[in-house]
Amino acid sequence: MFSCAPHFTSLNFSEMFYPKIISSICSPKADSKVFASASNVNEAPNYIPAAPILLPDGDGVWKQIPGGVTAAKGFKAAGLYGGLRAKGEKPDLALVTCDVDANVAGAFTTNIVAAAPVVYCQNVLNNTKTARAVLINAGQANAATGDAGYQDVIECANALATILQIKPEEVLIESTGVIGQRIKKEALLSSLPRLVNLLSPSIQGADSAAVAITTTDLVSKSVAIEYEVGGTSIRIGGMAKGSGMIHPNMATMLGVITTDALVESDVWRKMVQVAVSRSFNQITVDGDTSTNDTVIAFASGLAGSNWITSINSYDAALLQTGLDAHLGYDLNQFLE
Repeated sequence: MFSCAPHFTSLNFSEMFYPKIISSICSPKADSKVFASASNVNEAPNYIPAAPILLPDGDGVWKQIPGGVTAAKGFKAAGLYGGLRAKGEKPDLALVTCDVDANVAGAFTTNIVAAAPVVYCQNVLNNTKTARAVLINAGQANAATGDAGYQDVIECANALATILQIKPEEVLIESTGVIGQRIKKEALLSSLPRLVNLLSPSIQGADSAAVAITTTDLVSKSVAIEYEVGGTSIRIGGMAKGSGMIHPNMATMLGVITTDALVESDVWRKMVQVAVSRSFNQITVDGDTSTNDTVIAFASGLAGSNWITSINSYDAALLQTGLDAHLGYDLNQFLE
């Protein structure tokens, strides 16, 4: 099973996307979907098209909005070409940041050969509850690279932390690409000042980041939704990449989720585990598993909603419903 940090007891679910609370908030429409065009702006890189948005129908509970990972309050994103790809000039570096210390959850591959960035993120999340940034590179997976590969991750995190003026342990790293190859560190490090300067809360920032994390993907995958939790409007946004191996448990998959809901750290981590179990851990393609599977999920708390402190509360069930729908969208992109 795709694991989450820190370690929680594994859970099994008979329903794939929705908790029972959904029956009390909207009428059941099991096969209904919302069809919309993915958000684009003219300035966004046009290297690959954006995926169509196939959201489960919230029947008025939630609505699709533009913005991807930058839709929720407090988040910025950017993507650029830094020279890490073997060929072409499609963006290959992405950055998502939060203006405040965000509660953070992570879910990772269960492959015993975990890539250096996976091990790094697991170590960070076992020792801290908050983070401010996630840096993603495409081109080199930095897997099966030993101590040198792990040191590369540390150096990249430290360099970005210095530029952002935050602590190194507030930076998380995701990598995708060729296994056995270390990150092109010099190219990455020299690109960081430009990447930080491009950070924006705009749709363009979100779209460029969503393109930058792709490898052999035919489309970029980005979506955001808005709905009320505890009488306050909150947003959940995100992006994902995945192509080729998608079993067992969401192999060759990277994702970043953002929300401005105010939720206690342990509750947020359990909710992310539930959502991953109901979505990415449900699909099979070719029986292989990746070294780099990672989903990082941030909760900024800037929506001003009620503080969710119990996984069993009504507000938690509402937030879980939106999170499940969001990851369910990403799953749809793999199945289409």
